[in-house]
Amino acid sequence: MQSILSKCEVVDFKYISNTLDNFVSFTNDRKRTELLKKAELSSGGCQALVTLLDKQIRYFGSSDIAYGIRRLYKNDGAVTANELIDDVCQKCKVSVKKGGSVEFKLERLVMQVVEKELLSKKPEDLAKEFEKVGMGKADLGQLEEALKGNGKVAILPVIVQLLGPKVALGLIEVIIINMVAQFIGKEAAKQLLKEVIKRNPWVNALGPVIWTISAAWVALDLQGPAYRKTVPILLYLGVVALRDGKEEK
Repeated sequence: MQSILSKCEVVDFKYISNTLDNFVSFTNDRKRTELLKKAELSSGGCQALVTLLDKQIRYFGSSDIAYGIRRLYKNDGAVTANELIDDVCQKCKVSVKKGGSVEFKLERLVMQVVEKELLSKKPEDLAKEFEKVGMGKADLGQLEEALKGNGKVAILPVIVQLLGPKVALGLIEVIIINMVAQFIGKEAAKQLLKEVIKRNPWVNALGPVIWTISAAWVALDLQGPAYRKTVPILLYLGVVALRDGKEEK
């Protein structure tokens, strides 16, 4: 995951670091905080921060007992990035094909989750959400026709076609941030949305939560402290990965 973490900006590092904070774990929160401060002042400390974040994210994908056992046999007791992504995909009840790069799989995870969220809404409800985030009224006739033609299984390509790739990416980021708001809090989400607005001026930020998340996602069972860290972090990293365009494989 280091290649994706290397694309993060300071605000992204802050979000990930805050989400990783934990009172009882093998992670070194103090060292991570020190490296984050260095990264804010200079890019010189970024690689060390990237390396540590990668290790700590993967650590939370494993139980403490399994982590300790693996560490007896190798320096890094954390699960692999691919194992972690597969686990989060299963938890979010989405399917991502095996194989491909870590970046490709993270992007597919995010797109599948957003697709699932969009498909949970009726076209007229989607239009209201689009208008609420400052995108204007969607062409419901085209939307409904496209959905019927695709059998309601591929709505994101329709969104890209109707609104353009740049607006579609901004929409994906807005939805993901609103999803993880339940884990990081509304104030933290509001700060992240401010950064989205900088990249996407069309977003009309009316508050910390500007997309109505479906009940199905809110009710997602994320019992256990590990999932409450790995799920929101991997979803966010998927958004970071998408910023420079989709990976083909």
